[in-house]
Amino acid sequence: MRRRAASVVGARLGVLVSSAEQQAGLATTSSGGLFGTAGRLPGAGARVGGAGQARAAAAVPAATAAVKVQPSLLPLTRTDEFGAVSILESEAEASFVPQTFENVDGRRIEDGRYAAFTKDLTEVAGVPATRQFTDKVRTFAYGTDASFYRLNPKMVVKIHSEEEVRKILPLALKHQVPVTFRAAGTSLSGQALTDSVLLKLSHTGRNFRSYTVHGDGSTITVEPGLIGGEVNRILAAHKSKGKHPVQYKIGPDPSSIDSCMVGGIVSNNSSGMCCGVSQNTYHTLKDMRIVFVDGSVLDTADPASRAAFLQSHSKLVEGVVALAKRVQADRQLANLIRRKFAIKCTTGYSLNALVDFHTDDPIEMIKRLMVGSEGTLGFVSQVTYNTVPEWPHKASAFVVFPDVMSACQGASVLRDQTSVDAVEMFDRASLRECESNEDMLRLVPDIKGADPMAASLLIECRGSTEEDLAARIEEIHAALRKSGLPFGAKAAEPQPLEAYEFKHDPRDFKVFWDVRRGLIPIVGAARKPGTSMLLEDVACPVDKLGQMTVDLMDMFQRHGYDDAFLFGHALEGNLHLVFSQGFRTPEELTRFHTMFDELCHIVATKHSGSLKGEHGTGRNVAPYVEMEWGTKATELMWELKELFDPDYILNPGVILNKDPLVHVKNLKPSPAANPLVNRCIECGFCESNCPSRDITLTPRQRIAVYKELFRMRSIENRTAAQQQRLDEMAQIFEYDGQDTCAADGMCQEKCPVKINTGELIKQLRSDEMAEARRASGLAMTVANNFSTTAWAFNKLLNVVNVAHSVLGATPIKAISSALNKATGHMVPEWNPYMPKGAAPLNMNPPKPAAAERGVPRKVVYVPACVTRIMGPSKGDYETAPVHEKLLSLFNKAGYEVVYPEGLSASCCGMMFNSRGFKDAAAKKGSELEAALLKASENGKWPVVCDTSPCLAQIKSGLSDPALRFSLYEPVEFIRHFLLDKLEFSKVRDNIAVHIPCSSKKMGIEETFMKVASMCAENVVNTNVPCCGMAGDRGMRYPELTGASLQHLNVGGCSDGYSTSRTCEMSLSNHSGINFRGLVYLVDEATQPKAAAAAEKQA
Repeated sequence: MRRRAASVVGARLGVLVSSAEQQAGLATTSSGGLFGTAGRLPGAGARVGGAGQARAAAAVPAATAAVKVQPSLLPLTRTDEFGAVSILESEAEASFVPQTFENVDGRRIEDGRYAAFTKDLTEVAGVPATRQFTDKVRTFAYGTDASFYRLNPKMVVKIHSEEEVRKILPLALKHQVPVTFRAAGTSLSGQALTDSVLLKLSHTGRNFRSYTVHGDGSTITVEPGLIGGEVNRILAAHKSKGKHPVQYKIGPDPSSIDSCMVGGIVSNNSSGMCCGVSQNTYHTLKDMRIVFVDGSVLDTADPASRAAFLQSHSKLVEGVVALAKRVQADRQLANLIRRKFAIKCTTGYSLNALVDFHTDDPIEMIKRLMVGSEGTLGFVSQVTYNTVPEWPHKASAFVVFPDVMSACQGASVLRDQTSVDAVEMFDRASLRECESNEDMLRLVPDIKGADPMAASLLIECRGSTEEDLAARIEEIHAALRKSGLPFGAKAAEPQPLEAYEFKHDPRDFKVFWDVRRGLIPIVGAARKPGTSMLLEDVACPVDKLGQMTVDLMDMFQRHGYDDAFLFGHALEGNLHLVFSQGFRTPEELTRFHTMFDELCHIVATKHSGSLKGEHGTGRNVAPYVEMEWGTKATELMWELKELFDPDYILNPGVILNKDPLVHVKNLKPSPAANPLVNRCIECGFCESNCPSRDITLTPRQRIAVYKELFRMRSIENRTAAQQQRLDEMAQIFEYDGQDTCAADGMCQEKCPVKINTGELIKQLRSDEMAEARRASGLAMTVANNFSTTAWAFNKLLNVVNVAHSVLGATPIKAISSALNKATGHMVPEWNPYMPKGAAPLNMNPPKPAAAERGVPRKVVYVPACVTRIMGPSKGDYETAPVHEKLLSLFNKAGYEVVYPEGLSASCCGMMFNSRGFKDAAAKKGSELEAALLKASENGKWPVVCDTSPCLAQIKSGLSDPALRFSLYEPVEFIRHFLLDKLEFSKVRDNIAVHIPCSSKKMGIEETFMKVASMCAENVVNTNVPCCGMAGDRGMRYPELTGASLQHLNVGGCSDGYSTSRTCEMSLSNHSGINFRGLVYLVDEATQPKAAAAAEKQA
């Protein structure tokens, strides 16, 4: 019988053993860990590379099993070349250097297999070298995920299709090269890491992003590269377009749904706040396509594929059937499996597949075994979901209890006696954060000064009709009243249940859910520099939730985790534990490991719970699978792994691992490198908003590399190898990290701790420019002579336009591309939609007639330098510049226009700031602010800037608050000041709109869509987070806009509209239709209300 140590270091720290055992230096095989957990020591005689390897894959060699069990000593540790820290099992391991390949983390050395694999990857699989990354930046950056582990892959391959995977996996099998699949990298348990080959399907353009919505949307087929939230938006658009009666969504609803991808959702069997157990992937799966390790494909929706697979893989099928028969014949084991999966459980494999289906239907078993297998059994290239209704009527209540036991009992009552949709529990630490939220205090005033053990339940109900919703709410009220539980935040001041009414207004219940979603960032933002934010995920039967919560709170207090929060999906007995943790010293490692040992004992042993409710096993709890499941079920899992992947090619060491210390090895450092990014929790939520994600790095990856550069520079007396690595990374980072960063700050919009990576990049550029005195001096000269500069660029655009007409597009394109490369990207690359020079601004616009009742209408208009310089493109039927159209609108609405002084030399400073010339940017910004204050009479009159990014720059640099509430970009001004003064008509059938990054950050997306919809029958939002133009950066690095706008879809639209001239130019180039300022459309679609009334009378 193979026994497994749940924790060797736990034994060292907490178990008193005989002095003889100490002298012998050996751990006992009968128990391990702080609580005498049954264990399995690593086996000897492991053979790598053959079918007989079995569990030796990911095993620790027998030579490293010896441990000095001395409770008084701190653990032995080692830091690898990437800064990752590991607890070691023996002193010998500290100096061990592998000489032969072993399929174990840290011991997969190059012995020729990787070179041979790479050769075949190119020649046989046809993957070009441009998608094979071995440099020190990309491997480090792409190897980073949301977990607190770090493994650095030897190679990252961006895969484009199922067919490529079919070719690659047999090559990996041939050369015995382990591979790991990576989707969005938002997983938390270390399951998407490897020091071998990482097959990356995310950020590969449009690949793995196909979908088909079936019928009314009740089923949908998707590929693994789609983001979960995207799938729901696709379903919403399908309902709207087809006018279907029911809105559907996918069942899983993890908090990362707007960042995680379908591949990860399936592989981790992710759930979330509302889906519970019944609506996770396992239970809502219809069909899937699977690529197995030998390259064969099973399409479970295709009868022919099913039949062929039963023949070609009879050994695998027979093995699965035999295991299922064995389980179903073992009543005790079958009951254990059913009980385990009655609550959330992602520890180990989905053994419920072996009891939920009859043994004469092995394909259904195989299909469900893939769910939650974390890429260790095969690759899921396509999945079809049975979707679930998204009912339109919702209401939420925030019910407070004087103690956590009562709150958890309330959750149990609601689970057993009602059809409630979601119940989220907040512990006292969570409520403490609510006390600082004014909206929460308005809605739930008694949380202020709540009792020390107070807790709350956030309860949500949904209904297909208002009547259905009302019935569900009454059902909940009746059950809670009947329970006899106490209500109120203070035991001495009980409250009636009616004090916590259900809120039907989205503005109210959104407050509750925003607070819930904000709990994780609170710890992430408040933690000490140099520490990481950890998010553990446990579950237990709901009737045990209260006591388990109390036990865990006590555990955190005893171990000194004062910042720990406990909250989660109470309806499923699922808790999230959030706390900060450093991995800098042996003392910090000791505290973490001792606490984690106890945590696992409390959850798995004391309360019969799940060590992972929804985040997946990974490496994080792989050593504790047997503690939770017992020997018999764990043996079953090993047998499953060997049936599907006998050579341990697919993500070895994940879910099942023989190393009892794998969870405290390769721990990722978090050096305090810069206050701008120290709070980064590397969750990856930012990545889908980044325009450079498909070509170089994402914000998360930029921060990770920047921190690594900082860590390496902090090493004293670096070795030659360390210096070489540092030099190579620094050189590559200039382009990958700095040059191709748009620095638009859209990453901040999705970051849970609100980091703007663009600010870091701007700081780096500024630091470089501060040393480049000649460049800084030139920038200041341009700033001091900006009127002349703007005039020169305006004339240059006209010259280029004439050259375009005379020479044609091809020569101009070739010349500009050559100049762009020769000047190090200083000269922009021309495209056919490059604008002509703008016509001069009318400095004496007509004054409107006196307004009714003598009420003056006055507006300060500041045309951005870009609209003063750039007019429409050569092929656009519009010939007037933006400022002419906006002046027309002002005139129609009866506004007198005032220009600020020094307009011809005015600039918001963005063009300097984005390049790192902060002094020049500050100079231009302060000059413009002073002029606007004077023109607006200290904010008395509204100020309009016709370019959204420039308006955002002006706002961000204000020193005088007088202007703060007087500044408007054009769409916002139209919405607030012109709608009641103009008559609108719809003058277009189908148009596209691109809402610039700055407008999104200012929160005016809804306004943008509303104004556009008043002018056209159908408005298509491009939904591109950022076009990548970033002023002129997209012209100087056209690959940036090319990567971002490959996702642009404007099919069927005649025109496009935005509020940023440079963005419009790039959007036109990549869509084939002319994008221009939205004011063009509004001017065409409107007339003064008085004139409209006169026309109607006539």
